[in-house]
Amino acid sequence: MTNAEKPTQKNNTLMLVGIDKAGKDIAALNKSAKEAKKQLDAIQEQIVHVDDEIYWLENAPGPLSDALKNIDHFVNEKSDLAGINHFFYQRESTGLGTFDATVDLGRDNVLITPEIGRVIGSGRVDLSEVLCALFPEQIKRQLSAMVTAAADGIESGPPMDERDGLKAELIKRRYQLEIEEEKIISTAEELGLNGFCRRADCNPEIVLMMP
Repeated sequence: MTNAEKPTQKNNTLMLVGIDKAGKDIAALNKSAKEAKKQLDAIQEQIVHVDDEIYWLENAPGPLSDALKNIDHFVNEKSDLAGINHFFYQRESTGLGTFDATVDLGRDNVLITPEIGRVIGSGRVDLSEVLCALFPEQIKRQLSAMVTAAADGIESGPPMDERDGLKAELIKRRYQLEIEEEKIISTAEELGLNGFCRRADCNPEIVLMMP
C-alpha cells in the first residue's frame, strides 16, 4: 500500500463526520416525517368533524320557533274556504264539500272486484282540511302546546333560515383543510415517505391542482 493509499487520520475524521451528518439528516427527516404525519392525522380528523357538522345542519330538527311557524303555515294552508260555496245554492255541490276528507288507499292496498266494480282496500283518511277549516285557532293552540311540551326532549339545530349560511362556511373550511391535507401528502410522496394516505372521499379537484 502506498502512502497515498494509506488512510490518514484526517480522512477517517472526514468519513466519520460525513456518516454522522448523514445519520443526523436521516434522523431529522424521520422526525419531520413523524411531525408531518401527526399534522395530517389532525387535519383529517378536523375534516371528519366538519362533515359531521354539515350532516347535523342538514338533518337536525328545527328549533321551537320554527315548529310554531310551521304550525301556523300548516293550519292556514288547510283552513281555506274550499267547499263552502255550496251553502249559497239550493242544489247539492258536485265539488269538494266542507266535510269531505281526502282518502288515500295506496296502490298496493286496493282490490277491484270485476263482478260489481267495487273497490276494496285499506289506507288512511286525512281529516286535516276538515278540522283546520272548522277549528283553525283551536288546532293552532293545541298543536303549539304539544310541540312546546316536546321541545325539551329534542336536541334541535339552528333556525332553518340560518343553515344555508352556516353550511357555506363549513364547506369553505373543509376546502381549506383539504388543501392543507393534500400539500402534506404530495410532499411526502416526493420524499418517498410511506403512510401518508388520502381519504377515500378526498377532493379530486384539489389533488389534480397541486403542482
